Amino acid sequence: MRRASLLILSLSLAGASTRGQSALNPESLRVRLFALAADSMGGRQTGEVGDWKAQEWVAAEFRAAGLKPAGEDGTYFQVIPFQRVFADSATHIRVGTVAFRLGRDVLPLGQPVSWSLEGVRAVFAGWLDRPESWIDSLTAAGRLLVFATGDSLRDFRSLGPLLAGLRRAPTYRAGAGVAIVALDRLAPDLIPQVLAGRIITDTVIPTPPGFRPLIFATVAAARAILGVDPAAATGGVLGSPLAGGVRYARAALAFPARNVIAVLTGDDPALRGEYVAISAHHDHVGFTGRPVDHDSTYAYNRVVRPMGADSPMRLAAPAEAARIAAIRDSLRRARPSRPDSIFNGADDDGSGTVGLIAIAQALSAGEGWGGARPRRSILFVSHAAEERGLLGSAWFTDHPTVARDSIVAEVDMDMIGRGGATDLPKGGPGYLEVVGVRRLSRELGDLLERVNAGERAPFTFNYEYDAPGHPLQYYCRADHYSYARYGIPSVSLSRGEHADYHQVTDEPQYIDYRDLGRVATLVRDFARVVADLDHRPALDGPRPADPHVPCRQ
Repeated sequence: MRRASLLILSLSLAGASTRGQSALNPESLRVRLFALAADSMGGRQTGEVGDWKAQEWVAAEFRAAGLKPAGEDGTYFQVIPFQRVFADSATHIRVGTVAFRLGRDVLPLGQPVSWSLEGVRAVFAGWLDRPESWIDSLTAAGRLLVFATGDSLRDFRSLGPLLAGLRRAPTYRAGAGVAIVALDRLAPDLIPQVLAGRIITDTVIPTPPGFRPLIFATVAAARAILGVDPAAATGGVLGSPLAGGVRYARAALAFPARNVIAVLTGDDPALRGEYVAISAHHDHVGFTGRPVDHDSTYAYNRVVRPMGADSPMRLAAPAEAARIAAIRDSLRRARPSRPDSIFNGADDDGSGTVGLIAIAQALSAGEGWGGARPRRSILFVSHAAEERGLLGSAWFTDHPTVARDSIVAEVDMDMIGRGGATDLPKGGPGYLEVVGVRRLSRELGDLLERVNAGERAPFTFNYEYDAPGHPLQYYCRADHYSYARYGIPSVSLSRGEHADYHQVTDEPQYIDYRDLGRVATLVRDFARVVADLDHRPALDGPRPADPHVPCRQ
């Protein structure tokens, strides 16, 4: 779609959805989210046309709300100079006349540097989760180490510690690379994300000392590589010589990744040079090359994967498998199959994005405050590339378009459209997850509690995911952290993960628009209170010395 047409469409939708009613009205939020999370947006993956359209759409909504551009060169945009580094699909690993297709048979992981397996033979190296079964370094020398994975490995989050242990072992150091027989069990949504590669701003990617290629393989591929079924193989069994490898290529993004930034100027001349930032992210994870049945996926995840892509990856027990089959059969009797390949990202983070736009419109109009504008300025940031590792928010805070020290606090919204009792065990109308708010400033946390208590229907805050060391790492996984690492008091608000997280079933018809509006109203009121303070929220200690050290939950 041409830019002008998109802007006209966006403005007409905004006007139609909000004329004569509050920007936080559920119907206004619904109209916006059905536009942003439509199939035509293609899942809004960074560098693709759907993500570019989302950026244009957000900018048009900011303009319609009367906000001033706060990006680069008088625009609403901050362009991030990304390049994409990806495994070239024209390269293959081969054994004899059999070539293994990337993403279907094998999936390269780890550092994106090219490597070859020319002339290397594979060896069955044991079971990854049973170190006592690993072959010795003499048997491993110069081989591709093929590891099976047992049923005890049901959670892919446990792969990290297992691989860390393997890398310390003489077996690993002696080998030429590692193949893990687990691709059949990898969540389908992760495969296109891996194949899409990394987006980076670095000009050179060094080869790490002691680098070994790492691939996931299907059972069928491992059987072809070894000549035997890996489930029945004994340690030391050798396969035929391999050929080929994987070459990594670079390319510019087809469409630029851009943060979308706007400002509502404060009314107090002494304070308008300071900002309260409100953020969400507009990108998502694109689409899968292998369509799935929407209804079956929706039912399956509620039985086996209640936290969507964050659920432990496990095989269904026989009783569960029978239950799943019965659900599928009943669905087929009710309606034909509905193939679906688009990760619409309605909750993640379409909900936060439409909340951001509605808050911008409400604050610009002075809703709830007698038409008065806040004393400090409000900075609205729609981040790019959150799904690629908080890259958009990291770029903005490393290269801010306003003075970094002028940002007194930041509120991030991510997945604020669900959270009901059917979504998660503790869910309900009052459920809200709060992460990070007291890490730097107890005052900011106390303010949030007080503002919430004054809302018409207060939330019950869940702080458990803010606990140091929590395995889900929510403190390090939301865009608020990019601000916190610079000593800016920040908070991440979410209504939690659910069975449709990073699934094709995360669609706008499943959103609770009333409660989405309640979260947005809380953020509006909280930002307004912080903006009207006579002082900045007090820090409880010194700012972090190095903003680029790895995050610690």
